Amino acid sequence: MITSMEVDACDVCGCSLGGGYFGILPQFNKNFVGLRWSQAKFYSYMNHQSEYTHDEYSNDTYNKVELWGRFYINPKLQLFTFIPYNYNQMEGSEQNVTASGMGDVSLIANYLLINTGMDTIKLFKQTLSLGGGVKLPTGKYNLADQGALVNENFQMGTGSTDFVISAMYTLRYKQIGSNFETGYKINTANQNDYRFGNQFHASYQLFYWQNLKGIALLPNAGVYYEQGDYHKDDGIIQSNTGGSALLATVGLETYFGQFTVGFNYKHPLVQHFNSDNVADIQSKDRFVVALTFNF
Repeated sequence: MITSMEVDACDVCGCSLGGGYFGILPQFNKNFVGLRWSQAKFYSYMNHQSEYTHDEYSNDTYNKVELWGRFYINPKLQLFTFIPYNYNQMEGSEQNVTASGMGDVSLIANYLLINTGMDTIKLFKQTLSLGGGVKLPTGKYNLADQGALVNENFQMGTGSTDFVISAMYTLRYKQIGSNFETGYKINTANQNDYRFGNQFHASYQLFYWQNLKGIALLPNAGVYYEQGDYHKDDGIIQSNTGGSALLATVGLETYFGQFTVGFNYKHPLVQHFNSDNVADIQSKDRFVVALTFNF
């Protein structure tokens, strides 16, 4: 069945990605709590090159609504929480499955090494933070369809306790600035002895700060890269898993009062999934919409 191949192949989609991507953060010196909705789509096609086996395809959509927040423990230490709810749809020639439920919760602590964002004297304002945390196995990972276990990446969670390290750097001169973010997730095996490959991501965005009457706008554009290693099942490397993708990004952050509304769009530029010679996997456009309350 193509569904068994396809979802595993999308190492950067579904439950395996987990929490930990920050983006351009609102009002860096404040706490916030908010909701953000994200969607990612993947398409796969399998040509068996045989007159006895028909071609197969699958269109998969991953939606996630995430309650997240940032809380200052002290002026140097921030705690981020990510609580996701997932809604996944698989529409294919062999299988049609819809699943929803709570995903894997993540907790990440960031330590501020540099923070001159509120300094009124310095021309160049910069912020540098390093962090680390844990992704907990709170999402279900044993969803079955027609008596068989649905592919691991389509599950609500991975069933494993995973570890995240991250870094963020922002540099601004007057109204122009740039934001760099990177993260690495170290995955462990779940109770089914299935282990998702470790994952890396990095993003770079340029932005422009514009104050209007009662509103501040921050348009931004850049690139986003992600890479995932092969998965392992009972220690055996799984074919059609892992891969990499480079995406162009464009977005807009709007600040008014204590609220921030953000939108981000990603379009694949280059992608290479570790598919075999009969499979083709493609990542489609992605979207993120967020609303936060700053306090």
